[in-house]
Formats: sequence, C-alpha cells, structure tokens
Amino acid sequence: MKINTFLKECSEKEVFKMLSIYIVSSWVLIQVLAVTWQPLALPEKSVTYLILLLLIGFPIYIFYIWKSRLAPLEKEKDLITKTGRVKTSKFQKMYFSFLTLISMLSVLAVFLLSNNAFTKKVKLVSALETSDKIGVLKFGNNTGDFNFDVIGKMSADWISHGITENKLAQVVSPEIVTDYMGVIKESESTTDDESVLKKYFKPAKVISGNYYLNGDKLIFQCSITDGNIDKTLFSFKPIECDKENPLECIEFLKQKVLGYLIIEESGKLNLEQVPPKYNAYQYFLDAKENFADNEMYISLLNKAVEADSNFFEAKVMIIAYHYNQKEYKIADSLRKSILPSARISNRQRNLLQHYEALIKGDNAAIYTTIKKEYNFAPFDLYSNASTMVVAHQFVNRPQDVDTIFKKISMMGMEVVNCTHCQFRYFIQASADVDLKKYEEVIDLLSPVLEEVDKPYLKRPVIASYIRLDDFDGLIEFFNKQELVTSRANMAEAYMFALKELVLSGNDSIAANYITKIEALPNLEESRKAEIAYLKKDYIVAEDLFIQLYTKDSLNNTILSRLAVSLDKNGKKTEAEKIINKLNGLKSDYQYGSIDYSLAQYYASIGDEENAYKHLLKATIDGDRNDIQKYQDDYHFKNIKDTEEFNNILTYWY
Repeated sequence: MKINTFLKECSEKEVFKMLSIYIVSSWVLIQVLAVTWQPLALPEKSVTYLILLLLIGFPIYIFYIWKSRLAPLEKEKDLITKTGRVKTSKFQKMYFSFLTLISMLSVLAVFLLSNNAFTKKVKLVSALETSDKIGVLKFGNNTGDFNFDVIGKMSADWISHGITENKLAQVVSPEIVTDYMGVIKESESTTDDESVLKKYFKPAKVISGNYYLNGDKLIFQCSITDGNIDKTLFSFKPIECDKENPLECIEFLKQKVLGYLIIEESGKLNLEQVPPKYNAYQYFLDAKENFADNEMYISLLNKAVEADSNFFEAKVMIIAYHYNQKEYKIADSLRKSILPSARISNRQRNLLQHYEALIKGDNAAIYTTIKKEYNFAPFDLYSNASTMVVAHQFVNRPQDVDTIFKKISMMGMEVVNCTHCQFRYFIQASADVDLKKYEEVIDLLSPVLEEVDKPYLKRPVIASYIRLDDFDGLIEFFNKQELVTSRANMAEAYMFALKELVLSGNDSIAANYITKIEALPNLEESRKAEIAYLKKDYIVAEDLFIQLYTKDSLNNTILSRLAVSLDKNGKKTEAEKIINKLNGLKSDYQYGSIDYSLAQYYASIGDEENAYKHLLKATIDGDRNDIQKYQDDYHFKNIKDTEEFNNILTYWY
C-alpha cells in the first residue's frame, strides 16, 4: 500500500481526528498544570512527570484506536486464504508499522527527557557539594595597635602561598575577596568578606584566625571551618613568638595548616591528634616511598621526627623498623619513651599496646591490637599487610588471611614497585599452602613472579608443586626461573625445594636437587653443611658445622645442627655439651628461638617428649610460624600429624 493511500484511508476512518483529540487534550493539561502546580502545592517536577506519562500513553492510545474502532471494520473485509487462514490487510500492516515507529520515538523521548530532567541536575548538585576551594581570610588584629595590621595580611598570604605551592587546593585569598567586594552593587545588603566568600566562591573550607599581644609576645590563634563558616573542623593550639619576630609564628602556623590539610586528605587525622608540620609529613611520605631501602627509610623517618618531635605516627614507624630489624632492645626503649598518657587517642593507645605486646611476645594480644588497627584503616597497605602477617605467622590462623587480603583489590597495582603488595601476595600464598589450596597458590603467584624476582615469593609455588606431586610442573617452573634469576637466588630456590622434598619423603627426587645444588659454583660453607645434614651424612656434616661453629659460636641453628650430627655419630656427651651451651644462650627478646632449635634437636634424636615441651615453650614465648617452620619443618615430619603437635599450633587460637 502506498503512503498516500494509507493516509487517505486513515482520514476516512477518522484516525487523525481521534489523534488530534489526544494531542490537544494533552497540550491543555500541560498548560494548566504548568500554571497551577505551585498553588496546588504539587512537586516542582509535576509537569515533567505529566509529559512523561502522556508520551508513554500516546502509542498505547494509537493501539486503543485500532482495537476499538479499526479492528471491527477490518474484520468485515477479512480475506480467507485457500488454507483457511485469515489474510492480514495491507492497511493493518502499514498501521502497525507506524505504531512501532511511534512507540520507538516515544521511548527515546522519555529516555532523553528523564536523563535531562533528573541526572544532570543531580550531578550539578554533587559538583557544588564537593568543592575543593579553600578560602583564606585576613587574620584579625586584636593587639589594639594598627602598626600590627600588616601581620594579618602576611599570615593569610603565607598560608595561601603554601597551599598553592604544594598543590593542595585552589585558594581564594583575601585579595580576591576584596576585589569582588569592590565591584558588588551597593544595593547588596551583605558585603563583608565572609558573606562574599560564601556567596560567590562556595569554598569547602575556610581558614581564619587572629592575633593579640601578651606582654612582649604575639599569640596567634587559627581555626578551619566548613564552607558556611558555621562549623569548626579543627582549632590549632595558640602559637607564641616574640612580637619583633612574627614571621616565626607565621611559618610555624603555615606548617601546621598544611599538615592538617594533607593528613585530612589522606584520611589519617584520627591517628594524629595534632597535625604534624608539613615538612615533617613530607619526610614521612618520602620514607614510605623508600620502604624497601632500609637505610634511606630509617633516615627519612628520623628526619620527620626531628622536624616535628610530636609526630606520633613517624615515632611508631621507627619502633616498627627496629622491631623488624630484630633490634628489640632499641624498639622497646623507643616505645617506653612515648608511654600512653591521658591525652592520646584510642587509636594511638592501641598502637602502643600493640608494640608492647610485640616486645613481650604475647601473640594473642598482638592479634587483638592489630585487628583493631586494621578496623581503623583496612585499606592501608601497611596495616593490611601487617594484619595478614600476624594472622598467619603469630597465631597460625591461615583461614583469616583471605578475607584481609581481598579487602584491597590488587587490580592495576604496580607490584614491582610495591614492597607491601609483594609481601601481601606471599602471606596469602603461604596461608593457602597451609589450607592445601595448591592450585590457587600457583595461579596467584605465577604472574607476580614474571615481574618480581624475590626468593621468598618462589617458596609457596615450589611447596605447592611438590605437595601436588607435580614434578613435571616443578621442573618447568625451575627452567623458567633459570632464565631470569641470579645463581644465588637459584641456589636458595633449590635448597627450599630440597627441604620440602625431605619433608614429603621424596628422597629419590631430593637426590636430584642435591646434585643440582652441589654443581653450582662458589657454594657457601653453610649450604654444604646443610646439604650433608639433609643427606644424613652426619660425619661430613659434623666437620662442616664445627668449622662454622669456630666462626660463629652463638648461632643457635649451627649449634642445634652440630648437636644432632654429634649425637648421630655416637658422640652423645659432646652433643649434650653443645645443648647445654645452647640453653645458656637464652636471654631477653629472643621470642622462643632457642627453644625452637632445642625442639629440632630433640625431634631429630627421637625424644618426642622434650621436642613437644620446647616447641610449646617457643610458641608461648612468641615464636613465629612461617612456611619453613613447625609443620613445614622437616625436623618434625614424624610428629607433625599428632594431636600434641596440633595443640601447639592452635595454642594462640
């Protein structure tokens, strides 16, 4: 059917007449509601809603015309085909084609109108609410001496310049506000600086203050309020300096204001009750960036504390550094220098309690306090990684690790430049090894090892291949590693594999790795001694450990291995002398390391009772369980599946 014929038939059947009734009625309704919505106390968007309903109703009305008026007429003209089916008329086909087109246009119009009427305005409001401007008002001169007026301008300028220079926010300075006041119409009733700032700039925060004289001293007061200047966000302690040297106060105040802004931006204000000086915080941030470089890291932390002696977080991180370096006495001394007081916050108190528990070796308290810190800052990489370590190594709860790990997405992380990220992967994989999720360990760490060549990251993968009895996969893994890693790292990986193979009882395959290690050039004496020990060649092991003992007579690992070798060679009296010497090495801050070595000795000579006793003592004193200890230590392969051993593993539950 041609379009002209179709239109003519629509006219004859009064389709256009009925459509015009809908259109005109709709127009009248819209006009009436546009005038009456306010007097009738209807919502402002009532007209918009009406238009949307009318647009939706238009194709429905067209279908109604067909059903009520046109369908009966078409039925009278129905043609029956030879097969008995009713043949659809050309008019009906054309009518429904137009109905489909109009329906699509109506839907499109509804979508565009909804998007324009609702979405854009919401975004505009959001943009206004999240303004990042900071207004700085001229400081008030309360000295009573107009000669000090310039100090108020200097204070505002100094702070404004600091914010701009460090790109912390867009600043609305007193000069800008003054310029606006000069061009505002005289008819405006409110033309003071505060009202102009609020009305024309809508800042997120406003910095204001004043100063007064107290004898020969200038006293500065400063606060930060919200954009409406009706809610104080932070008040700084009064700052005092000689009236002849106001710049000293101004610089100190600037550092404090910048410190507040950057701390508040990073969400850590709940840790620092008083914002640190800005330069101190810059040192602190630089230290965190250089976490992998021990010398640079501790140097920058010390500079942060030198710049601001009240910088709590920097002090705590220095304690953590010395603890991680096993300088426990220094860490304890530093902790005692910032003992809790009534003035510190709950979070600060919890952190001090955490390091007190670490120094004491109270693993249960360590886990309790680190979980509290984790709840304060679950998305902080350092806090998150530390909680994973404590859950796995201190209280042996590998089942807790996955939830903590998944709190921070690693998507898009540059792992190669993130030490905390690497360690999080290691702890997650180590926990999965304990939970026997070996395939997941391999999937997790394989892409990481393509970017990062760290020996400790290889251990969970090696352990997983061996515990899966996938020795072809292990060979393929080592073949890839030989192409990218150093000989020293390769030797360490082979040694770890050897210990795992001995633990699992795969002696024949272990022999292959002994051959690989012995073929490496410049093999260290300690490695040669360990290989002889693992081969159970105790005569050679005894000679090698005696040589190591003459160089380092205080090393508990050497003493323990030497004692085992002597005992196996029938020299029980000499072995007991070494064990007595080992016992005599016990002192503060050892966290069960001596008792752990003693447990290795007793387990090796078959004295299970003493092995359990010393393992329990080591655990109580705060010994840590990593992927090479306790159930993963080949010394305990004959007792690791006993109930007594499991009770030791779950001691801190």
